[in-house]
Amino acid sequence: MRSIFVTGTDTHVGKTCVTASIVKSLRDVDIDVGVMKPFASGYKKNSNSLSQDIKILMKYSNSNDPIDLVNPYYFEIPTSPYDASKLLRKEINIQNIIDAYEKLLSYHDLVIVEGIGGLMTPLTQDYFVSNLISELNIDTIVVSGSKIGTVNHTLLTNEHCKQLGLKLKGFVINQTEPGGYELSNLKQQIQELTNQTVYCTIPYYEHFDLDLYINNFTNFVNISKFGFKDV
Repeated sequence: MRSIFVTGTDTHVGKTCVTASIVKSLRDVDIDVGVMKPFASGYKKNSNSLSQDIKILMKYSNSNDPIDLVNPYYFEIPTSPYDASKLLRKEINIQNIIDAYEKLLSYHDLVIVEGIGGLMTPLTQDYFVSNLISELNIDTIVVSGSKIGTVNHTLLTNEHCKQLGLKLKGFVINQTEPGGYELSNLKQQIQELTNQTVYCTIPYYEHFDLDLYINNFTNFVNISKFGFKDV
């Protein structure tokens, strides 16, 4: 059973919500799934607290794995890992991430990995999210939004996947704000222009509730279509 890396066309497209939904859906059919977010950023209440994204992933995966495996690098400023590591004088060792992923994979049937930003988010000066996906040799699902400009972002992401030979499984369209493209039209455009699968379109929740979002996820997509065996 292959693991999956969840990336996005942009920030704030709902990668964490989609990742947690996939994880919870797999747990519900008794698949032993681990979670990982190699890089997280943003404000924490104190040095012993977790970032909000990590809390969400660990909650819905029911994870008891060591935090240094689930989230090897945390930066308290909202910027790319490359920029944060310079500003905070904190060195990034990519091998630490690969070792953590392999350790988690030895504990579970598969691991769902959530990226930071998009494919070209810099992790170090010459190493990007897409390079990490390639080195992990892991299938990829891309979460896109629905605002005007999404088609351009999605096509660029698709082209970069092709250039690096990444194993792109398909797209999830996640409407995180009102307006933008009509969802069925956007789905058709992306499928026609990329020749890739669009697994589902998830509409905007005016009064967002994370539990409701995650519990409703399988109403929008059959989780078996992601290619997991025994689902």
